[in-house]
This record gives sequence, C-alpha cells and structure tokens, in this order.
Amino acid sequence: MADDPNASDLELVRRIKQGDDEAFREMVERYHSRVYSLSYGVLRNAEDAEEATQDTFLTLYRKIGTFDESKKFFSWFYRVALNSAYSRGRRRKPGITVSLDEYAPRLGSDGTETSPQYQAWVSGMEDEVIARDLAERAEGFIAELPDAYRDVIWMVDVEEMKPADVAETLEISLPALKSRLHRARLYVRQRLAEAASSAPALSERRAAP
Repeated sequence: MADDPNASDLELVRRIKQGDDEAFREMVERYHSRVYSLSYGVLRNAEDAEEATQDTFLTLYRKIGTFDESKKFFSWFYRVALNSAYSRGRRRKPGITVSLDEYAPRLGSDGTETSPQYQAWVSGMEDEVIARDLAERAEGFIAELPDAYRDVIWMVDVEEMKPADVAETLEISLPALKSRLHRARLYVRQRLAEAASSAPALSERRAAP
C-alpha cells in the first residue's frame, strides 16, 4: 500500500482535514506542477495558469472536507483544477475554436477514405509514442480545439494520464473518451500536415530574388 499513490494522497487528505498545515504544503508540492500544466493546457497563458493553480489549492483547502474518501483523490482534485481553470478563462475574452466537422474524414460512396493523405495522418494514430510527440509539437493546434476535445488530448497525450483515469476525471465513459481523443488527434495531425506542406513553398518564396 505504501506504493499506492491514492493511499498516499488519502493520508495527506486526512491530515489536512485535521488541520495539519504541513500536510497541505506537502500536497501543494506534490501536485503544483501537474495542476499548473493542466491549467496552462486550458488557458494557454502562464499568468492565468498560475492564478488558476492558486485558485485550485485554495478551493482544495476550503472544500477538502467534502471529499469522499471512498473515491480516487486525484480524479476529484483534477475536476477541481479544471473548474478553476475554466472559471478563470470565463473572465477573459473568449478565444476562437474550430468545428471538428470540417476536419472529419472524407468518405467515398463505399464508406472508405478517399484522400491518400488520410492514410499518412492516421498511420500510427494509436501509437502512444507518436501521439505524445505529436502533442508536444502541436500545442497551438490543440488550443484551437473545443474544450471537450482539448481536455482529453491534453490529459492523455501531454499529461500522460491513463485513458481510464481521464474518463473518470471528466465523468464520461471510456468509449466516449476514446472517440473524442481519436477526433482530436485526427484534427491535430491534419493541421500539422497542412503546416508541413506549406513550409517548403514558404521557404522557396523567401529564397527567391
């Protein structure tokens, strides 16, 4: 049990409930970087992400007594972090997001994909190493996604959380999570393919006298 992260978290939770400030400081040290990263994935602004992180830990301190110890702590706490980030985000001008319908695969009459580029995009789609490398290089494209899709790809591919844990945190089914993740990855891949295909032409124009 000593190696069980949830058991370790619960020990700190119980101490915090008893008013142990040192336990609270330990919890902040344990989760600060991950909460900040999650907040940054939502807000895309370092200052806002830090303020949302502070909001998250303040909420934790105030509402720790409402946590049901029969549940996983990190799932409850990540929901607190997401709510804090979105609350912070609502205070500023809304950003521009895209409709994923515009980037859905184009199917032929027989139901098969007609675009040859599509095979390149989906090749290795479920390869976790490729997916994570893709996410690291494509944060700007991830930020364009609607919230429901951005949260999923950020938490799975950037935060490297297990899909089952993300589904629990977002309170959605695992099939729903996999569907969102697939569509989000497809969109980001296509945007990367578009950017890559336009790069040579841009270089040629710059090189031209």
